[in-house]
Order: sequence, then structure tokens, then C-alpha cells
Amino acid sequence: MKKIGETFRSAEIPSQLWDIYQEVYFSPLNATHHYLNGAIISLWNPHGTPMNMQQNNFLAKKHISLISRQNKSLKYLYGGNADMSYRELSVSIEASLARAQKIALRCRQNAFYYVQQGQITLYNSTQLEQHCQLSTHFLSRLCRSTLPQSNAAICR
Repeated sequence: MKKIGETFRSAEIPSQLWDIYQEVYFSPLNATHHYLNGAIISLWNPHGTPMNMQQNNFLAKKHISLISRQNKSLKYLYGGNADMSYRELSVSIEASLARAQKIALRCRQNAFYYVQQGQITLYNSTQLEQHCQLSTHFLSRLCRSTLPQSNAAICR
């Protein structure tokens, strides 16, 4: 049987994109203590390809259905830039690093965040050797609760 990781070509994420991923901020939809441990994985824009809202909602529902089968509590949040003018719907789930990688690959994401006691590490989904611990705690990367009406992550 083919392993999920074999479906995807292992490649380093280009440095310009990797730098953008390191500048992430979060807008949680639940109490912040729910996000201090586990994986944070985007449900939108597979492989960084912008989709419209209908396509992203379809993908999110599909991925949520698959992830929910693991009997782990899912928490929702947005991951994006500092002012949330670019944001993607994401999930936080308690999982091992190996499980988090499998989920990120199923969601066709280039990268994912792994949080341990509030410390965030960014991982390449196809190549865990490419990773970077972010210099700030999860709580210092929280954004305002009012999101802008427009969202650059959604193509029209």
C-alpha cells in the first residue's frame, strides 16, 4: 500500500515563501488556551494556490470531515498576516508531529505549524528537515478579534 508521503514530491519551500510563513499571526475562534499544543493546519488554498470562497468552503468541509474521524477535538482559527487582510481558515488539533504531517499532506498544504507549550515551529509538509522555530510565543501572535471584510486569500 502506498504511504501518503509518497504521493507528494519532497521539495524545499522557496526562501521567499518560507519567510512569509514565518510572519504568521493567528485569530482564534475559541479561548486561546486551546491552541497552546498541537498542529495548526490551513484548510484553504492547497499548495498555496488561491481559490474562490466556494472552492475553499468545499475543501474545508471535506478536510474537516476526514480529520474529525480521528476523534480529536478540532479548534478553528485564522492564520494570516498581521492585519488579517490575508487569512486562511485553519484547524488546531492535538496530534503527534508524524500525524500532523499526514494531515497537512492530506490537506495539500506546503507547510504547517506545530505548537508545544506555546512555542511555534514551522514545518515543511513534505520535508520535516526544513523547519524553523519562530522566535515569539503563540500568545504574542494573536490578532484583533474584528476581521477586515476583504480577504486577499480569496480569489474572485
